[in-house]
Amino acid sequence: MFYIVESDEQLNYLCALGRNEAYVEIISGNDRYHSLLTGTVAAYVRPIGHREGYIIPVNHSEGLNVSKDRIQDILKCYDTLYTFNKKAFLYHFSHGNINDINLMYSMKEYESLQLPDPPHTIQWFYNRLSEKEDLNTIIPLPKLFEKCERNYRALEETIQEYKFMTEDPSWKFYNGLAMGVFYLSEQSGIRVTYEEFVNKFTPTNPRFSIASNVAYTNYNLYNPTSRPTSAFNAVNFAAIPKKEEYRKCFIPQGDKFIEFDFDGYHIRLIGEVVGYEFTPESVHTQLGRMYFSKNELTEEEYKQSKQTTFQIMYGGVPDKYRHIEFFDKVAVFINKLWKEFTETGIVRAPISNKPFFSNLRDMNPQKLFNYVIQSLETSRNVLILKEVLSYLRDKKSKVTLYTYDAILFDFYLEDGKETLENLKKILDQGGKYPVKYKHSNNLVLD
Repeated sequence: MFYIVESDEQLNYLCALGRNEAYVEIISGNDRYHSLLTGTVAAYVRPIGHREGYIIPVNHSEGLNVSKDRIQDILKCYDTLYTFNKKAFLYHFSHGNINDINLMYSMKEYESLQLPDPPHTIQWFYNRLSEKEDLNTIIPLPKLFEKCERNYRALEETIQEYKFMTEDPSWKFYNGLAMGVFYLSEQSGIRVTYEEFVNKFTPTNPRFSIASNVAYTNYNLYNPTSRPTSAFNAVNFAAIPKKEEYRKCFIPQGDKFIEFDFDGYHIRLIGEVVGYEFTPESVHTQLGRMYFSKNELTEEEYKQSKQTTFQIMYGGVPDKYRHIEFFDKVAVFINKLWKEFTETGIVRAPISNKPFFSNLRDMNPQKLFNYVIQSLETSRNVLILKEVLSYLRDKKSKVTLYTYDAILFDFYLEDGKETLENLKKILDQGGKYPVKYKHSNNLVLD
């Protein structure tokens, strides 16, 4: 039976198999390049339950190439698609109902799936020509097909075993909204001074993630709390060193970097969950007054207040702080959360409904609480980023980097002061989550 689909008759046959479910794998120009920096070579489609899969060439010398528009129409013939990495898929095609297999698995097992090693022939090409942007266009099409078949066989049972997660109350939030938000947040990249960036951050290969002096990251949701990591090509963008020589490697494409930073973000989120309301004033000042029983704090006392609060939040509430209403409420909440977890085998985070099942390893009351709060933080930030991205849609200024309690913007002055004011309103939600901002011509922010 044919497996390279390229004629109208073959394409119509593949569409006729539709109306149900299929596994899809997109073959890009080079597996090691950031998805934004490489094109589409082929698409592999395997109808679920069908005896074989098919590969549709888009840009390969061994095939009568099919337009991406035609492939898009073929994909629409299937009600439901499954793919290993939905965010990577979105760089090539769209579909109204596509499920991320890795996400299905990681939201239940709290770890990421790994695909099998590719065929030896493909490894041979990558060992010798890994820099070639369109490397997959010269790898024999049957070998690319073999790789996709191997991946499907490795994932076939996972799809069936974990597809129940697509019915979970959290699925639309993470597979739909969060995936889309972080896909869009990757688009602008961040401009770098090439030589300095490469020397300081030593990416595996600069070509994989840098084009026109713009470096790209990848937001990864496949972790226990769904709090995304931000790393690609051996560069961790979520943990850029504070030292000036590192931060000077980043410069705006526009006129300024502007970073909005939330004040005491975790503490305010916790306050909301446990029913304790902070004022817009710094939470560390508010709690410091309770620690030191005085109204005015010295600079050193403020630092101690901040340190004490984080020790309590992440290490547990000691009895000596239970007289403080906020911490008493936190302690009660942690105990209630743990009781629900041990008795029912599941608790859910606010906003997203992300489930934390009893198969979480090495769990204890404090760790569970921290997981739930990190998940809440991520969920709220997804909603914020959605609104921000929508607001900036017709403007030049862009989101360039997201790091948990801060959002970095590449700002163009022509967008005006009103844009800054409106961004602040979106972020602080009417003063409920106060933000402060810094600005600079590099990441050494003032």
